Amino acid sequence: MKLFQRIFATFCAVIICAIFVASFSFWVVQNTFAENHYRQQRIIETTLLNSMVSAFKARGEQGAKDILQEWRDHPISRNVFMIAGDDDRDILGRRLDPRLIEVARQNALNNPSSDMMHIEYDRLGQEYLFFIKGTDDQSDKPVSPLFIPGLPLAPVWHEIIILSFIFLVGLLLAYILANNITKPIRILGRGMNRLAAGELETRIAQQIDDRDDELSQLAGQFDKMAQQLQKLVEKERHLLHHVSHEMRSPLARMQAIVGLIQAQPQKQEQYLQRLENELVRMDTLVGELLTLSRLETANIPMEKENLKLVPFIRQLVEDSQAVALKNRQEVVLKLEKVPEDATLQANESYLYRALDNVIRNAMAYSPEGSVINVKLHQDTRNWMIEVIDNGHGVAENQLPHIFTAFYRADSSANKPGTGLGLALTKHIVGQHGGKIFAENIKPNGLKMCFILPKKVKESKV
Repeated sequence: MKLFQRIFATFCAVIICAIFVASFSFWVVQNTFAENHYRQQRIIETTLLNSMVSAFKARGEQGAKDILQEWRDHPISRNVFMIAGDDDRDILGRRLDPRLIEVARQNALNNPSSDMMHIEYDRLGQEYLFFIKGTDDQSDKPVSPLFIPGLPLAPVWHEIIILSFIFLVGLLLAYILANNITKPIRILGRGMNRLAAGELETRIAQQIDDRDDELSQLAGQFDKMAQQLQKLVEKERHLLHHVSHEMRSPLARMQAIVGLIQAQPQKQEQYLQRLENELVRMDTLVGELLTLSRLETANIPMEKENLKLVPFIRQLVEDSQAVALKNRQEVVLKLEKVPEDATLQANESYLYRALDNVIRNAMAYSPEGSVINVKLHQDTRNWMIEVIDNGHGVAENQLPHIFTAFYRADSSANKPGTGLGLALTKHIVGQHGGKIFAENIKPNGLKMCFILPKKVKESKV
């Protein structure tokens, strides 16, 4: 059985049972109230009738008439009558059906001790009939609440019509409630089917934005999931596009070199050196791609240990001097109020690679004879490492994108590289719980700032 059918059946049973219980309770209360009211009315009517009989015995017709006259404006008096002889009107002039009078007279003769009807005679032998209307028929009895006024049908049909109406109302309410609950689920199911079919732009929150409950929140979470999937797939497509592009160029060059070797065997050694350079380039690209993939998809936190920060930075700067000398540059380390025993929870090899990428970029984009400054300082919560070069900087509108894989700013168009270095650096810094950002400095140059927390929160896998 489908969810809608189960919910519909459950709501239908609950609603119909609830309506039946409420109707039965209402019937019991109303019937009890009507019976009590009927009995109280009869008691008052009987008391009035007995008072009239007593007054008649004491003062004759006028005495009974005076009492009935006093009660004339009260609803109780409408069923109490006094008939003189064979008249079809009572002493107040109210006309009655002769058959009703005859039935009351016969009942009074057959039940002389009844409180509801009585026959008396005056001194001249005139007969007077005292009675209460409705004692032998159902016209004044309380009516069942399951009754439709103005419908000329037997009482059982009134009950059948009312109970059928209750049943239909229950079905309608159950359908509305079940549909209200299952409609968002059906929308969510269709959305998941579309998403599974590859329609990554699928969104469903706008289809149920008239709700404010858990199901609407689920729809919002579905949209977030779909959006994230779309970004991941687009990112993978973007990566695949750039990888194929980056691979195509060295492969094409290697193919050309092989052709040159075949055409000019005497220059084989020269061409083999160029071929080796292209192979090294491809090996570097594949290695960086694998590293980036591991950093992006790994579910296991990066292994870290206590790293002495000052010796680590000094060694990094010292290793960079050899490359700097080739470009007639100098890498200068500045320590600002950093103790020699400063430590950081870090993975030494990955952090070294991240900083080395930035320092090498600084040297590549700085002119000959320039100085690359590496500054280490701190605040209350973080260690901060700044690498400042003397290059031309990066256009302001390109600064937010330089950490994207394969993105090459205009200033790096003619520079060798894979376009993955800064993307790797950003992921490595992120794995250490830190941040990295870049900003241009005046009059010229670019500053890359690493912010590494002194205490790294443990990642939950």
